[in-house]
Amino acid sequence: MTHLPQKYNTLIDQYRSMGEVCMKGNIITTERCMVCDKVLKHDDKRNGLFCPEHSQISAVKIFIVRFGRHIQRQFSYYNKAAQFLNGLRFKTGEGSFDVKDYQSDKPYSFMSLSEKYLKRKKHLKSFKEKKRHITVAQEYFYDANVKYISGADVEDYLFEIPNISEKTRHNYKSALHDFFKWVQKRQIIKIVPPFPEIEFELGYRTITDMRTQRAIINKVMDLTEDINPVIWFGIDLLATYVNLRPGDLLKIKEKDIDTEHGIITIQYPTKSKNKKKTVRLLQDHIEYFIEMKDQFPALPELKFFRHHGGIKSMQVNQPFGPKYFKTWWDRACKKLGVRDLDMYGGTRHTSTTEIARLAGTKNAREASAHETNKAFDRYCQFQSDTSFKMAELLKEDGKVLEFPKKKGRG
Repeated sequence: MTHLPQKYNTLIDQYRSMGEVCMKGNIITTERCMVCDKVLKHDDKRNGLFCPEHSQISAVKIFIVRFGRHIQRQFSYYNKAAQFLNGLRFKTGEGSFDVKDYQSDKPYSFMSLSEKYLKRKKHLKSFKEKKRHITVAQEYFYDANVKYISGADVEDYLFEIPNISEKTRHNYKSALHDFFKWVQKRQIIKIVPPFPEIEFELGYRTITDMRTQRAIINKVMDLTEDINPVIWFGIDLLATYVNLRPGDLLKIKEKDIDTEHGIITIQYPTKSKNKKKTVRLLQDHIEYFIEMKDQFPALPELKFFRHHGGIKSMQVNQPFGPKYFKTWWDRACKKLGVRDLDMYGGTRHTSTTEIARLAGTKNAREASAHETNKAFDRYCQFQSDTSFKMAELLKEDGKVLEFPKKKGRG
């Protein structure tokens, strides 16, 4: 005969003393009496399943909990089955029972819900990063029921992610917190589990002086002019128009370049949602755009920054990848012996710092991230002249780059 340990008897008595005990459900077995072949019956007072005719005969290895029509779970030990059944009864009594917690497809599991969450977020610009963060959480929590993931579980997960900075750890925290907020909105959980504080300080990007910046761009020109003359040109645009980001350049299509009026229109620019960004061009850049369009004629929908056959491994008209400008910047830095200077710091941040020196921080701020008010946006797609004036100022300060003469196909 199998005996239920004293702690489980105490637990049952505790449930009963609360006056909210539900006696729904039962424990059955496929084992039968070896003497009379009768079905063994559950007797919770004796903590087992016994033959009604031969009380010394009991079930020994198969204990099946049935609770309503949808829950059936098999155990190898009676105490485990009894613990599970009494837990179900207790939750029913207190009103917290949810049959979905016990379904075989585990609809409340972290894995199941996080997959639904990712489908809902697929339209976001930041989806790839969000998916990367949630995928790591999936590997940790897997099929854990989100209703029972505690603040301690969250903290253990976040601080067990190896080989990341505290800033990156904070990003993982933000992604997971957004997931739990989504789960709460679906009324699966009542409160979001507490999240730990993750402290970090943002480091400053390394910048350089304008002479070094110009030397690097000149070196990129030397390395790429015969391969593809728009490579160095793109980096020069980043260094000149500080409201441009590398991701913005890669979005520019042939039709977005208006050489007649000297502007570029960027659809859905980086760090901005459902907006257009316009950049007013200096005359030298207008002329170079005209020259490149003549040299490499293309359909309006083609990306301007694309391959032109100068590299055999790249197909003609294939758009530049997200790290292509950076690759050539890094090569030029290596040739010049410049170390630890990334392209973002060496172009946008360096030029913004120089603008602040020449024209003050207010102008630098407007030039790098100017946003017009909504009323003005409806009537005019042009930004303020600040960025254009600051671009002129950079060139007037003795940093003008001599544009090369037209060469053969790259």
